[in-house]
Amino acid sequence: SHNPQLSIETLNLRLPNGLEGRANGIARQVATHLSKLPVPQSGTFASLDVPRITLHGGEADGVIAHRIAQAIQTQVNRSVAENITPTRVNHAD
Repeated sequence: SHNPQLSIETLNLRLPNGLEGRANGIARQVATHLSKLPVPQSGTFASLDVPRITLHGGEADGVIAHRIAQAIQTQVNRSVAENITPTRVNHAD
């Protein structure tokens, strides 16, 4: 059996002024963090809105990325709990 996987086609980050140049690095680290987080089941989302995250001055890219990844994971778990039908098909042997 395969473990559930999270696949993101497009990740749109809106960062405060001054952080634009760090967006690619932050996005890559978000992907790395997400790859290590458990997901409840495989599923497909047309889109997923993640609440605004308050940034504190001087945070490293890795810290920002970790907080974004946690927010995404929280929304994925909430969406799965609310309304996503599993894409997995169980076959009876």
